[in-house]
Amino acid sequence: MEKKTKEEKYTYRGSLEEFQLYGSQINGNRYTEYEVDPFNQYQNFLYKRALFGLKMYSPEEIAAMTDARKSRILKLHRRSQRVLNIYKQEIVNKFTNNLFTKLFPNSTITKALIGELNYTDPEFINKMDFKTLGVSKIDIVNRLIIEKILPKNFYDLKSVTLNE
Repeated sequence: MEKKTKEEKYTYRGSLEEFQLYGSQINGNRYTEYEVDPFNQYQNFLYKRALFGLKMYSPEEIAAMTDARKSRILKLHRRSQRVLNIYKQEIVNKFTNNLFTKLFPNSTITKALIGELNYTDPEFINKMDFKTLGVSKIDIVNRLIIEKILPKNFYDLKSVTLNE
């Protein structure tokens, strides 16, 4: 095995070599592009409450909540998890249907499987992550709006103080 020099060891050689040396630049100015969240603080609060339930609160906040409020948050969280689990199954079913249809278009087995693969099982927990499935935050929000977990005017909500 060939021994590398320090420069060879720590210098990247490839398509991003320029990026390592100079970073991102427009007209000589350095900048970094970050993913911009299209939602305001209140919209993110509602989204996270639906997705994470009580886990998004600090222990002090949970201790200050009434049992009824905790129960409402848990119920909303469980419902959103069921809805998103079914949503993930539907995406996988659609993908597998397309795959079988393209690979074996005239097969009787394909036709039988496609009928079977539209089935979703609420007891089955799909552990695939949204990134792998190509699902964005906006897709999740839209599904939660359709299922009435998030309010239908979600996109019109303005930031408010979160002291409920």
